[in-house]
Amino acid sequence: MTTENCWLVLGIAPTPDEREVKRAYARLLKVNRPEDDAEGFQALRVAFEAAMWAADDLSRQPMAVTVVNDAPERKVRDLALEAKLQPCIETLARLNEQGTSEEAMQALAEVLAALDLPDAKQRDPQLWSLFEDGMLWVCCDIAANHDEFLRAAIEMFGWTEPGNWLGESDARTVEWLRLRLREADALDIVDQLLDQLELGGETAAIAKLAEMVDDDMLVNVDVRHLFEAELMVGLSEFDPVPVDFSRQATVLFGWQRDHRHLEEYNLEAWERFQQKVA
Repeated sequence: MTTENCWLVLGIAPTPDEREVKRAYARLLKVNRPEDDAEGFQALRVAFEAAMWAADDLSRQPMAVTVVNDAPERKVRDLALEAKLQPCIETLARLNEQGTSEEAMQALAEVLAALDLPDAKQRDPQLWSLFEDGMLWVCCDIAANHDEFLRAAIEMFGWTEPGNWLGESDARTVEWLRLRLREADALDIVDQLLDQLELGGETAAIAKLAEMVDDDMLVNVDVRHLFEAELMVGLSEFDPVPVDFSRQATVLFGWQRDHRHLEEYNLEAWERFQQKVA
């Protein structure tokens, strides 16, 4: 791979800063996993290794030293900021995996306040950039990420907005974030339907369900299957089950004809649901 091509693959300008190369590689690694795209991962790895060699060469050139003559000072400051941020990011990651949504959101508010990050006019741009990298890692690499936390992060950094830097350098991650938002929206509707049924509003819930079948939110197959599966699990826990609503859901989504995704999601709940409806 040529030196020029390695920078194109990584989506960054030629730089002597090895840390910037590693950050670009880490961002792209999230969407070029070897188990999902072996060829893409290999190309990314080759580009990373070529860029690291090129960065080392650039750092030895007098011109590069002149351009970045404050690099040692910046590197020391970067390390200090990273050391300051690391425990905060680790706390946010842990609470997303093991804590409640409320705990994760409270911790996020405390981190923003402690680092003086809420005020866009006064905050340190370098600290904000490092914080954004950490938040992107939490949102993309933590499997149990809370929906409310994810929404807050996406709104805070504008990752899914047109023209955002992430869309230009890593479109696949942006698409994944948009998918997660659609999943979160779908699960909110499921909760609303189940709450409505608990309050005795079965007729209104049936009408809302009929609207949802053709809703754009459920065009994506993965989102639709998640919506159906979580709805089925929720219905299976009713005692007695809202029979009219359950039978309507079965007809609208064709569960008698194709219910493999429901069985794979939660076989016990599917069997319990069938017994109660029958």
